[in-house]
Amino acid sequence: MTVCCCLFVIRALAPVLLRRWLCGAGARPAHLCGSVRFLSTDSVSAALPARARVVICGGGIVGTSVAYHLVKLGWTEIVLLEQGRLGAGTTRFCAGIVSVAKPLSVESKMADYSNALYERLEEETGVKTGFVRTGSLCLAQNQDRFLSLKRLASRLKVLGVSCNVIKPKDVARLHPLVNIHDLVGALHLPGDCVVSPPDVNHALAVASAAHGVQIYEHTSVNHVVVKKGHVTAVETDRGSIECEYFVNCAGQWAYELGQSGEVKVSVPLHGCEHFYLLTKPLSEPVQNDSPVLIDMDGRIYARAWHGGILSGGFEKNPKPIFTEGRNQLEIQNMQEDWDHFEPMLSALLRRMPGLESCEIQQLVNCPESFTPDMRCLMGETPGIYGYFVLAGMNSSGLSFAGGAGKYLAEWITYGYPSTSVWHLDIKRFGNLQSSRTFLRHRVMEVMPLLYELKVPRWDFQTGRQLRTSPLYDRLDTQGARWMEKHGFERAKYFVPAGKDLLALDQSKTFYKPDWFDIVGAEVKCCKEAVCVIDMSSFTKFELTSAGDQALQLLQRLCANDLDVPVGHIVHTGMLNQRGGYENDCSVVRLSKNSFFIISPTDQQVHCWSWIKKHMPSDPQLHLEDVSWKYTALNLIGPRAMDVLSELSYVSMTPEHFPSLFCKEMSVGYANGIRVMSMTHTGEPGFMLYMPIEYALHVYNEVMSVGQKYGIRNAGYYALRSLRIEKFFAFWGQDLDSFTTPLECGREFRVKFDKDTDFLGRDALLRQRVEGVTRRFVMLVLEDHDTELDVWPWWGEPIYRNGELVGVTTSSAYSYTLQRHVCLGFLSPTNTDGSPAVVTADFINRGDYEVDIAGQKFPAKAKLYPFSSLFAQQKRRKDNMELSNFQSK
Repeated sequence: MTVCCCLFVIRALAPVLLRRWLCGAGARPAHLCGSVRFLSTDSVSAALPARARVVICGGGIVGTSVAYHLVKLGWTEIVLLEQGRLGAGTTRFCAGIVSVAKPLSVESKMADYSNALYERLEEETGVKTGFVRTGSLCLAQNQDRFLSLKRLASRLKVLGVSCNVIKPKDVARLHPLVNIHDLVGALHLPGDCVVSPPDVNHALAVASAAHGVQIYEHTSVNHVVVKKGHVTAVETDRGSIECEYFVNCAGQWAYELGQSGEVKVSVPLHGCEHFYLLTKPLSEPVQNDSPVLIDMDGRIYARAWHGGILSGGFEKNPKPIFTEGRNQLEIQNMQEDWDHFEPMLSALLRRMPGLESCEIQQLVNCPESFTPDMRCLMGETPGIYGYFVLAGMNSSGLSFAGGAGKYLAEWITYGYPSTSVWHLDIKRFGNLQSSRTFLRHRVMEVMPLLYELKVPRWDFQTGRQLRTSPLYDRLDTQGARWMEKHGFERAKYFVPAGKDLLALDQSKTFYKPDWFDIVGAEVKCCKEAVCVIDMSSFTKFELTSAGDQALQLLQRLCANDLDVPVGHIVHTGMLNQRGGYENDCSVVRLSKNSFFIISPTDQQVHCWSWIKKHMPSDPQLHLEDVSWKYTALNLIGPRAMDVLSELSYVSMTPEHFPSLFCKEMSVGYANGIRVMSMTHTGEPGFMLYMPIEYALHVYNEVMSVGQKYGIRNAGYYALRSLRIEKFFAFWGQDLDSFTTPLECGREFRVKFDKDTDFLGRDALLRQRVEGVTRRFVMLVLEDHDTELDVWPWWGEPIYRNGELVGVTTSSAYSYTLQRHVCLGFLSPTNTDGSPAVVTADFINRGDYEVDIAGQKFPAKAKLYPFSSLFAQQKRRKDNMELSNFQSK
């Protein structure tokens, strides 16, 4: 018998009484009951096929989406295995909201595609999916949140998504139940929708089965068989299936499944309890097409549900679950916890006071899996060819499933998806992020962060100090403030003695940050004296061979010519067949058959996997990850040569130590230090790579001798400012697997005439003839008040003559130019919508604006760095305007 209670009473009465009242309250909602309708073509007793091309593990909405999109691409011999019943996992408890309001553009793209897919599924399959285009309202209770929504709106418009920034009175008009008294504004997304997740899951399964996908329920995967680095078979509790590809879509159990085989696969995710409330219909039933509410400041969401409300949220104190083992074949509604849900219930009643007399149907408690950085896991696993993963949806599985399934199917089919998904690529993680303790602690931070206000350059607080330089403690005592990259601690900047450290740690703003003057002083020292930056986090490989195998491999992988004299350094890209960057690196030829490869920090797993994928099976060719063996110090500034000259008793002038050259030499008492004449910023200076046991000695010696030259520590924020004002692109921010050297002004690093036919050469030759349709540019903002205006960070739309033509990829304040500098790509189109060829004349003749949170600022676009400006900085002291410099 259903016990009728109101939300007001639930909030007010004692928890013990509430549990007594609510025990067994309400029937289970229809979309949470039972399993998805069984496919009659398969039965539990049916024998499994002996062989398939692809085996997919997981019959939820993610697994069925992968199957659906594979058959759309022409695949046959696909088997989908589900340990329980189809859709009986997390899909069964999904809240049914599909929204494009996501932090990353690629996530918004996936959600937008999912929206369109779910709308047409009913017509395609005849299965009703419960699709209703409700739209959604993202609410802002303060100006910072409102600003973040404006930034989101600008980014969504680049993607062609309809959205509007609206006033509180407009919110009341769109959703009369909403209390608007504390709102400053909202973002309206009219295209968002709600669906019935089990029905969408069933529709995808029906469509897949109609094209030959064999679906088997009640079949558990025990482990995946891997031989010589390739998937060969899948062992189940009902027998073995030989296959070429395996897709882990096991959701909650993806981690355990990855660890189940002899060859372990790291799938870093962890489950947390997720709660939402279901009410009975209101006296005036809520219309099915009422907008979804997303109140991030209140940490709640709400949607119409059968005349009532479905409302959940992301609390500040989440409850991790399922620390090990697959302890449920099918996910059941877990224990109610009204004490835990109370803060979200209070927030719901503040936002929708009219619900206080509403009757309760049920408090749902279901598991959701979360990843260490709030982004899903997608792609082929490193080291095992044919083993793909799509999991860790961070409570956005329904929104992502359609688009993510499409991208993964493309990845399996073509070797890459149709857009850059690096931010979701499973190779952004390594085994170091798979510790259960790390994951448990991190997801307790991640889940609340889903609705937390995240200003630019925020940092995770858990799972820290996992990887540190030998200099960590020394730098920490000198005021280092830390950020984390691929688990490695890196100094952002150094707080001088006497500064308020607590205030700096709590600085959160979209405007001028508190560290502005600190970083400015570090940049000034880099330009006028000498700074030292610990860059030990960079990825470092050594490639060696008995003969010329190492050289031949690098000549095949790299666009530049690696057949250079010993000691020379070559900046080069490792390209794919499309000519896009798989890696951007510096390679040092240490000896005739030995090379030292330096790559960005977060490229450690990806770069290793890319090189190993193309390495021949030759026992005389050896690749070693030596990232942990070497500490790297970057000495930047005109006095760097003086410091090293004193420590090495060797002249470090350009005549004796030319640019892009490497020597092994002594620095202080330490011998065998690899000293390289490069800095990664364009400023004069040197990189020192030393065995870790020498790190403290060399650092102490450098700082001691450098005192007379004004030496100081500097961090990565100064490095970022220096590299951006010098127009240096960075992989993972500006460059990706779809960016070619011709598009980013790096033609000079491509040697078309070298003897070896390198990967991507044919694509670049075609592009050179046809012309590029996107081009990397520098934009210097004008009429932008650094003190008062919102800062650009990345992702801002770029307009040319009033037309949207591109987006920024990175930006920084240039302390040299005293202006903000943005880097980004222009991708204009012809009148028919096709990509237009970008020429230098096109760029130089345009009038540009950069949209920062809805406000457009004029900008000057350049294809090359402002070298003439740097040469004339002394004249700036005479108050000469930047425009005067540009006119010369």
